[in-house]
Amino acid sequence: MSTRMQLDRELDQLEQMLPIWIEKLRHPSEFWPQFDALAQAIVDDAPPQDVQYVQHRLALMQQQHGLHRGHGPGGYDDR
Repeated sequence: MSTRMQLDRELDQLEQMLPIWIEKLRHPSEFWPQFDALAQAIVDDAPPQDVQYVQHRLALMQQQHGLHRGHGPGGYDDR
């Protein structure tokens, strides 16, 4: 399997779990540290030529699910 296909698979899995994950959060402040850890693992596994691609996919994922820094899921302030 090519590296890009593997990255897409990992990114797709992360995105597919977002709705369930967001729904089950005990507190919105828990979201970003967990998301960042999972996302960073994907970025770290990406070859240098694919890092920008992964970062773009992660940004789109956040946008499509209404996730914005400074606010947890549902618009709650996560600070």
